[in-house]
Amino acid sequence: MILTNENAVKSVTEKAKGGVGHVSHLHFINAKNRPDSTRVAMAAINTIPVGSSLGFHIHDNDEEVYLILEGQGLYTDSNRQQYPVKTGDFTLARQGEGHALLNTGETPLVFAAVIVDSGK
Repeated sequence: MILTNENAVKSVTEKAKGGVGHVSHLHFINAKNRPDSTRVAMAAINTIPVGSSLGFHIHDNDEEVYLILEGQGLYTDSNRQQYPVKTGDFTLARQGEGHALLNTGETPLVFAAVIVDSGK
């Protein structure tokens, strides 16, 4: 299966998950177009403008990975510890864990995000 950029759904979320500013999304998979028989619940490329953030949220029934594609930021893990992230870094929030992401750089923070159902 190939999911093309031309068919992806664009959206903007203000104060995403309680964060600051807004986050732009390019959803390849979401609740409206999720293929049958896949555990992938969401796949998107997201952009956080300078000074904006994706607020802390918990993944009760799924897991989420981020791959930082451009920029730099501050990643908060489930223990509320913060870590600098930059282009090429990869993060994982397992089922039951939480996370947040803040753009601390001087350019937009662009990252791929994939949510996978736990299957339980």
